[in-house]
Amino acid sequence: RGMVAKCAVVLLVALMLSVGDIVAQEGVVAQQPTGVQVEGKTLRVPDNEDVLRRTIDAESPYYIDRLLGKYFAGDEPMSAEEMHYLYYGYAYSEFYKPLEPIAAEDKVLAVVEEIMTEPTEERMRRLVDAALEVMERDPFSPKNLNFLAFAYGSLGDSVAERKCFDRLEAVLATIESSGSGEKESEPMHVLMFSHAADVLYARGLNIKSREVVSRTAEYIYLTMKDDRGNLGYYFDFSRIYWVKSDQPAVRNEKRGWKLNDMPLK
Repeated sequence: RGMVAKCAVVLLVALMLSVGDIVAQEGVVAQQPTGVQVEGKTLRVPDNEDVLRRTIDAESPYYIDRLLGKYFAGDEPMSAEEMHYLYYGYAYSEFYKPLEPIAAEDKVLAVVEEIMTEPTEERMRRLVDAALEVMERDPFSPKNLNFLAFAYGSLGDSVAERKCFDRLEAVLATIESSGSGEKESEPMHVLMFSHAADVLYARGLNIKSREVVSRTAEYIYLTMKDDRGNLGYYFDFSRIYWVKSDQPAVRNEKRGWKLNDMPLK
């Protein structure tokens, strides 16, 4: 348990830096999640028409409500196919509001700062409460899933800890399989700006800056070349700007979506 908690702290600190559009500080090291194959995998670019058709069909095995129920229950691992349709299918949901701020994120960071000073049980429980509140708005945030796994592990709830790590690894694998990110024509596709940064932090990489290179893509510069010889990666953020009429199109606000009364543990 102690070793798991120590490993989680490393990724916890790294992913803290990805909130909003801040630049990573030099010297941060993150844990490479297990079970995520990057080299030699088959990339699958999301086909928007296919995703929409399958996730709104109540008879489909990829019906969005069915996938959400399985994801939040966490009793069985999500297949790569299921996660693909769940993650990208949620862009069509009425609950997907990526341009709205998530106030609970500030609560999470405030508690984390307290925990880094003195990790008490009471603070861990407050972290769980705040992170679950964030999860109602953005259940796919790698950063937030890691916070939850860390807190549950520290509290000795190995079942909830494992569920959160499984979700974390599944989300990272889904994004990484959507494109190599090495070319503008092969970007990784994300639902939130923060998800792009989290993918890189989870690889143990440090971010130097971010640059919008087209109407649908950004390039995230690294502080130095990674072990693949890349100085940065491309991400497709187009889904963020499928803005509904009641949403302000403001990029620098924190983003998220809301899910009504679904079990998050």
